[in-house]
Amino acid sequence: MKLKYVDVLRGLAVLGVLIVHCGQYGNNGYFPTKISSLIENGAMGVQLFYIASAFTLFLSMDIRFYTEQSPIKNFFIRRFFRIAPMYYIGICYYLLQDGFGGRNWLGDATNITIGNILSNIFFLHGFNPYWINSLVPGGWSIAIEMLFYCLVPLLFIKIKDTQQAFGFLMVTLVIRFVLLYFLKKTHIITSDILWSNYLFFYLPNQLPIFALGILFYFILKDNYKLSISPNLIILISLVFIGQLIGIHLLPSHILFGIAFVIFGIALSKSESKFLINPILIYIGKISFSMYLVHFAVLHWLTKFHFVDYVVVSNSYTGIINYGIRLLILIILSTIISTLFYRVIELPMQNIGRKLIIKNNAHTPNT
Repeated sequence: MKLKYVDVLRGLAVLGVLIVHCGQYGNNGYFPTKISSLIENGAMGVQLFYIASAFTLFLSMDIRFYTEQSPIKNFFIRRFFRIAPMYYIGICYYLLQDGFGGRNWLGDATNITIGNILSNIFFLHGFNPYWINSLVPGGWSIAIEMLFYCLVPLLFIKIKDTQQAFGFLMVTLVIRFVLLYFLKKTHIITSDILWSNYLFFYLPNQLPIFALGILFYFILKDNYKLSISPNLIILISLVFIGQLIGIHLLPSHILFGIAFVIFGIALSKSESKFLINPILIYIGKISFSMYLVHFAVLHWLTKFHFVDYVVVSNSYTGIINYGIRLLILIILSTIISTLFYRVIELPMQNIGRKLIIKNNAHTPNT
């Protein structure tokens, strides 16, 4: 089932990521505070990706779980052929581009190790602060996505309605808060900055976002009707009261997640051609390749000194300079990602489908 508004959400998500990373290259002086804040919060596009992912995964499981002979096995085959081929290309490319030497995301580690490479190949780099984002730029989000995949079949079996989805969200918030309370006081690695980044990246901190995506799915499945027990409503109220008195169960990325769910619900009911348009839908379809490719585009634009286009002397020229760079980044990333989408993504997904059909043909009916 193809839902245009989900592609639009993915398109907006990847554009958000391009917006923030575009602001990390070239001359970005004289930006007004609100513009700077808008650019920085483009990073929350990853959280929008997660919400769209959890929504579509539950939708797909609901369609296939009771009709396929080996739904869980098939689920992992689909996920592998959706993510792994492009990510493996990313591993090879960024090793060639950046080499094996030290870099910011390695902290005090001096080089990319065989263990680091293998952890990325097997999608286990999310368990190591030195490995989670040091090989493939933005690879941390792929690590967390793949770890979430491991939970999806169990969560699909256990969560059956909006009330249980709300309950799961509350559980993830508490787990996140408790772990963060103790881990912030623990110095497992020498780099405080790297450790702080890891505590933002790692699965327990992002799991409430996936929980919001699951809630999004059940709200739409139940035709926008919410069935929540009074006790759960009290618990939700206590969470917001705690937020007001300084017990932050809802940090900014989760607040953004809540806003994204509300936006997604509205978008699912909207027939606005302003947002649900062919351009955003198409960008959403190629968004995974675009996420991996745009880092390379920025690298080569910088290498060829093509990131600044006007002399930046005030806020207007600063915005113009950034706007030109962003437009070039979007155009080039779209062209290259289209190629990868057609040559790598679609053929690999077709191989996954054929493998599932072959396995089903050899599986006896029970």
